[in-house]
Amino acid sequence: LIDTKSRVVQAKSELFDKNFGGAAKQLGEAAETLENATKGAKQDESILAAQALTGTLRNVRLELSMGKTVSMKKLDDIQREVDRQLNK
Repeated sequence: LIDTKSRVVQAKSELFDKNFGGAAKQLGEAAETLENATKGAKQDESILAAQALTGTLRNVRLELSMGKTVSMKKLDDIQREVDRQLNK
């Protein structure tokens, strides 16, 4: 989760700099990191939350890749969710 958070923070920085490709890349790597961390784990509440977060990261990455505008608020919300998972 810490690596995922680091990549989300980096994606926010890239988005702020209007580097949408870089932001999409960071979000893709964040999703991949999270997916690998939950692979094969016993299905419980925290794993399901992490899988939902992975889906959100992939959706936002896709929006960026398609040239859609993604608000900084959306990335802030994702970062808050990662923080919430870390504090469990």
